[in-house]
Amino acid sequence: MLTNNQTDLLPIVIEGQTFKPSANGMWSLNEIHQTLNLSEAKRPSEWSNAVSAELFASGNFRKVDKVGSFADELGAIAYAMWVSTDFYLMVAGAFLAMRNSAIRDAKTKDALLAANMPKATTLDLKARGAGLTWTEACRVAGIQQPRLAMGVLAIMKSFVYPVDNFGSRTGSPRPKKQGFAVGAFVKVSSDFGNREGWRVKPRGLDWLQGKAQEINTAVAERSRAKAAEARAKKMKKEAVE
Repeated sequence: MLTNNQTDLLPIVIEGQTFKPSANGMWSLNEIHQTLNLSEAKRPSEWSNAVSAELFASGNFRKVDKVGSFADELGAIAYAMWVSTDFYLMVAGAFLAMRNSAIRDAKTKDALLAANMPKATTLDLKARGAGLTWTEACRVAGIQQPRLAMGVLAIMKSFVYPVDNFGSRTGSPRPKKQGFAVGAFVKVSSDFGNREGWRVKPRGLDWLQGKAQEINTAVAERSRAKAAEARAKKMKKEAVE
């Protein structure tokens, strides 16, 4: 259809000849026919195929009695492709170049997106599915030392140690029953490559992110305390010897 701002229309160049639109944004197809010295078979009045019929129905191609045939930009280009093999091939070549460039750009953008997609986003999707392993959850939450963090959470009484029938510890700390009950954590078989026997769900991940700084600080303080204790024992031993 016609463009709202006709001053934006560009000339159409066919076989070295330049054709400009009128003030109302229409090209004279009769002018194109005469200027290119085309055969009678290529007169606009003889342009009768599926393309011209579609353009005529949509108003892109018009026939004015005793005046001539006119077309908007789309119709004029379509007529030019009908009368000029060189112009047809030029338009087809331009389309191919534009299409291939667009495909290359899209592939490049997809590759860049994949390369720059934060792993945390992928892990978040995994959390909504089967759940994250403890190590994965700590990575997303910003907890620096996952194994030590478990011990700290046990000291904070947020985690508990599993025990056997005799009250002896049988493994690493794990969330309390309430954490599983509210859906923050989920129990899984160790057959899934999950040595803890449980995974972290989105609610548990949010909880960990909220406590990350507290956990990291407690882990660091506990590590410093153990290091100081080890140094004191060493010094005491050396003094005795």
